[in-house]
Amino acid sequence: MSVHSPASVALEGVMQPCTPPMTLPFEAGDPEWVADLFDTMRAGDVDVVIGHLENVLLLMHKAAKARTMLATVDPDLLRAGLRLRGVRGSAT
Repeated sequence: MSVHSPASVALEGVMQPCTPPMTLPFEAGDPEWVADLFDTMRAGDVDVVIGHLENVLLLMHKAAKARTMLATVDPDLLRAGLRLRGVRGSAT
């Protein structure tokens, strides 16, 4: 008699039966489902993702420049800017 832990079963390559597939949430030939698959595929397209990353990088670059510039601003002007920003924020 031998006892197998789940880890040893995985290491030994013992095949486990699959659970039966669920009923698919669409009818065969459903164009809405196909259109959703195209949208999902496009959202993960490498070129699209790279475009989003480029936009994030540009935003981060601008933020880094702003941080560097703010480090040289007079403290009184910083306080006035923060008050103005607070007023603008409450107006939206």
